[in-house]
Amino acid sequence: MQQLEKLSKILKKHGFESELFSLGSLASERVCEIVKDHTIGFGSSMTIRKLGLLDSVKNYAKTVFTHLPGRGGEEERKALTADFYLTSANAISMDGHIVNIDGTGNRVSATCFGPGKVIYLVGKNKITKTLDEAMKRAKDTAVKLAKYYHRKTPCAVTGKCENCLSDDCLCSLTLIHRKKPYGIDISVFLIDEELGL
Repeated sequence: MQQLEKLSKILKKHGFESELFSLGSLASERVCEIVKDHTIGFGSSMTIRKLGLLDSVKNYAKTVFTHLPGRGGEEERKALTADFYLTSANAISMDGHIVNIDGTGNRVSATCFGPGKVIYLVGKNKITKTLDEAMKRAKDTAVKLAKYYHRKTPCAVTGKCENCLSDDCLCSLTLIHRKKPYGIDISVFLIDEELGL
């Protein structure tokens, strides 16, 4: 928890709000309190899936818009203008950089502009020492996801990034949040558990 406390202070210096949780279930309860009677958008996230948030939030939220991997349709566009957008990060470095790689762009877009508030839910396994390590972790995560979703990419076969331009590529965009952008509130919920890929 000491590492999370240190990172939380660094994130606050970068303009992000941050809360610490010893368990993912406590973070989920907090999210449900916050989003009650609001519209919610979801980014595709193994962390959120593991926490069961998609199902539990439906009991509190006014409307829920979800993202299905490989799609960029009307549901995803509505999620971009929801009151709250829930997602995770591929990595966060100890110097306060939040890194995400995306295939469609809906998830990274929503964390920059559109929703009223973004909440990142991040397990301790996603924390790295440096930005370079965070970038590597994000790429490695994209490779694992390509395999998990049975994408027709070279990395799904070889197990390492092949810098491909495949139609099924999950690495179309890379976003680094160095500080909180103007016009959007972002909270990072740091969880003292290993969650997601």
